This record gives sequence, structure tokens and C-alpha cells, in this order.
Amino acid sequence: MTAGTGPTGRAAGLYDYIVIGAGTAGCAVARRLAERDGARVALVETGGRDGHWALTMPAGLRSVFKGRSRFNYGYRSEPQGHLDDRRVDQPRGRVLGGSSSINGMTFLRGHPRDYDGWASDHGCTGWGFAECLPYFRRLEDAAWTDDPARGHGGPVAVSRMTDLSPLNAAFLAAGMEAGHAQVRDFNAAMVAGVGRFEMSVAHGRRSSAARAYLHAAGRPAGLTVLPNRKALRLLFEGTRATGVEIAGPDGVERLEAGREVILSAGVFGSPHLLMLSGIGPEEELARHGIACRLAAPGVGANLQDHLEAHIQVRTDKPVSLNRYLRADRMVRVGLQWFLAKSGPAAVNQCHVGAFLPSAPEFADWPDIQMHFFPVFFGADWMPDPRVEGYRLGCGPMRPESRGCVGLRSADPADAPLIDPNYLATEEDRRVMREGLRLGREILAQPAFADFHVAEDLPGPGVTDGAALDAFIRRDASSAYHPCGTVRMGADADDMAPLTPDLRVKGVEGLRVVDASAMPTVPSANINCPTFMLAEKAADMIGA
Repeated sequence: MTAGTGPTGRAAGLYDYIVIGAGTAGCAVARRLAERDGARVALVETGGRDGHWALTMPAGLRSVFKGRSRFNYGYRSEPQGHLDDRRVDQPRGRVLGGSSSINGMTFLRGHPRDYDGWASDHGCTGWGFAECLPYFRRLEDAAWTDDPARGHGGPVAVSRMTDLSPLNAAFLAAGMEAGHAQVRDFNAAMVAGVGRFEMSVAHGRRSSAARAYLHAAGRPAGLTVLPNRKALRLLFEGTRATGVEIAGPDGVERLEAGREVILSAGVFGSPHLLMLSGIGPEEELARHGIACRLAAPGVGANLQDHLEAHIQVRTDKPVSLNRYLRADRMVRVGLQWFLAKSGPAAVNQCHVGAFLPSAPEFADWPDIQMHFFPVFFGADWMPDPRVEGYRLGCGPMRPESRGCVGLRSADPADAPLIDPNYLATEEDRRVMREGLRLGREILAQPAFADFHVAEDLPGPGVTDGAALDAFIRRDASSAYHPCGTVRMGADADDMAPLTPDLRVKGVEGLRVVDASAMPTVPSANINCPTFMLAEKAADMIGA
């Protein structure tokens, strides 16, 4: 067999494995497969390299996260009926590292019961927390702690703030004043309470999937990374996937896989490419004139995401991150980072938060997450340099609402149709209201007395259920944790396109390895769980 050589060599010939999508999962699974027995692995990515400073500087995320750019697909949802028909931003990374190169870098595993539920409730044998824990440990380098539940020496560097700002410290103190426990490490024991969040940042640099798995020392010679190549459709011989057709600098080419094709194009990209290749709901394929190779009604279904509404408060004290946005201070902060990888630009923005129950029956499995930001945001989530303040995002961790991903056309250049169907159930709306109530209760504690001038959001007049619902409809936005659109499940589950070992049912030589395979969204940010899923999948493939 021949294969392209070098980190970005020209695609040629036959590989053992082709991984489509160099995002969080794709980088991890490609590296692990290439480490095994000298396997030849092609990693195909639509976007380009990740060398831009804004992808390395943790504080640079705001310059790449909002809106469409060369690093961000900048998707938007269909109008959401329960959010005043607003279109909700759906950013996704379009660069080596995928969304791990543009996300907020919060690093959380989720609750053990999330994964036990995958196994017991969804037929995903082997995905209980006990089976997932070794992979959580393998992927991380949590150098700040010696807890045996944590991993050390793994590719993804993890840290957390040691010296908290006055506002972050006030949040933890206020949480305890409100009667909540302070949790030392949410990733060692996910219990209800307030605590510090970890970040995938080390030595002042973002620890993206590309940095952790592609740029790290000892990269296998058999791993060929092919950026700036868009996958157009999967290739088949009978019922076996044999490769992928791509468009890139050398025109349209075909890559062939001797063993398996692994689809890691993400929660929107993976169902999109499957449907373009004739695998999906028959009606959807017929609507766009695509011949049905395999009827799979679950492809594109089961879309889940975390939604948050926000409390925002003004202060008259110079304690928020907004004070660094004055032109003279931005220069100083930038120089600190470029010269020493230190200072405010060397960390992310969310250092503390909470996991709380919306009702007593959820005390052992909290269903509300809060992200605290010592920042006052103006329009479109951009910090306002003229105002000091802070924001608290609150939302349901286990939403009942389910949406879908569909096709706009049969043209691979057209973006997928994304309909999260947010807040479609009364239970989701109840939990959202309760999250705001609990968040306001924390921010009203004595620890915040010196930092409170006025509540901008929801506003002091927004108190009863109807007013809160109206506020949520106009304010709520995605927490950017979509998953579940090509979910794994039991063999007899017709709405689960994947088996528990992530094979596409009815097709040989094709797996899906990314967050779209998750049957339910974990009770946390999903970057860390996606790394885990990829690490575990790599051991399944070829086993």
C-alpha cells in the first residue's frame, strides 16, 4: 500500500484507516490508531491549520467564536418556536482541532449516572461509568492534583485557577451562604454544589485536540493530516464503505481505506455526510433526490443541546475583566501573553460555577449547571469596556427536548439544516425558571453586597412565572453542547443508527466517532466526554 507522507502531504493511494474530521474526536482517534502497529491513517479536515495566535491564546476565543470565519462554520439554527422564533448561533470549529480550537475550554467529565444510563437505558453495553473512567484518566494530565481518580501524563493538559479574582471568590462564598456545598473537584466527585471549574489550558496555551494529539512529540509517521479538504461523499462497494471523495487543493480526489472509514465530522457534519451519501431517513433523502443506500431513520434525529438564560449585574468596583478592555490595558495584557504566556489573556473566562438540583429528587444527580463569568457582556456576547459587572448562565443539564439535523439540498457546499427544538417541554421550561431562581438567590447573598449596583438581566421587575418565561424566550442561548444525532444503541433499536461499538448498522467498515454518537447529553460541558469517547473507540477499532 502507498499513502501520503508528511504532516500535510498529498493524498494518494490506500490507507488502513480514513478519519473524516480533525476535531476533538477525530484528532484523538487518528493519533491512537496510527500508534497501533504502524497503521497508515489519513485525517481529513475541511479547515486549515491552527497556528493563528487567537487559537492558542485562551482569551482570543471571542475573536473566533462568534460569527462565520475561516475558523468557524458559524451555523445558525432554524427559527425556534419557543424562543420567539429567534435563530440561535451554533458555532462549530472549521480548523485543525475542530471546536476544541474555538470553545470556552471548560473541562468537565459529567456525572457517573450519565454514562450508567447510556448502558442501562439505551443498550450501550460497555459504556457505563466504570468502563469509561479509564479513558477519562488516560486522556488527561491533571497536574494540579494527585487524586487517583484523575489522570496524569495524558495528552490533554488540564489546569485551574489558584488565585481567584474578587468576583470569583464572591461566587463561591455566596454559594455557601445560600446553603450549597463547596466541591473540591467536580471531576473526581460530581456532587451538587459550587466550585472551581477546570480548563483545558496549560502554560498559558489552549490545549486543543490538535495541540494534544497532532502537535505533541512522537507523532506516528503513519499519520497523514490533510487540511483544506472537504469530504463530498462516502464511497462504497456493495454494503462496505471503502473510502471518501474529497475536494481540495488538487481538485476532486478519492481516498481508499483498506480497513475502516471513521466519520468524525461532528454533531452536524456526520449526519450531513451520511445523508449526502444515501444513509438516512428515506423521506429526507427522497426530498432532495438522493438515492437511498440504507434507510436509517435515526440519522439526524435526537439532537440535544444545553440552553442557558442569564443573570447580569452591574458593579461600580473595578473588579471585572472589562477593565482590561481599555486600549492601553489591552496592549499591556497582549504583551504579557505574547512575551511570557502569562496574565489575564493566559486563561479562559469561566473559572467557577455550580451544579444544583432543580428539585429534591435530583439532589444526587444535579440537573442545573451554572457558569459564572466575571465579565459584563454587551450585545452579541461581546464584553463592554465601558461597564463593570458579571454574568451567570443557568440552564437544564438533561433536557427532554429533542431536535434534528436535516438537508437543505443535495449540494455538499450547503450547510445542514439545524433545528434544536429548544424548550419544547414544560419540564425544560420549569428547570430553566428554577435555575434563574437559584442563581438570583446566590447573587443576592452578602458576599456580593459590595459588588451589586443593579441587575440588568432579567431585571428587577421580572419575577413571576410568565415574566420569566418571556425573558427566557428572548434571552436564552446555546451553551454549545450539541450531541446525539447519530446515536449508538441496542441492535434492536431502529432509531439508533450505531451499535455500541459505533459501527453504522447495515454497513461494513464504517463507524461514527464523535459527539453525535452520544445517546444523551452528559450533565456537563461535552468536550471532555468527546475526548473520552474517542479514546475508548480507538481501543474498539481493530480489537
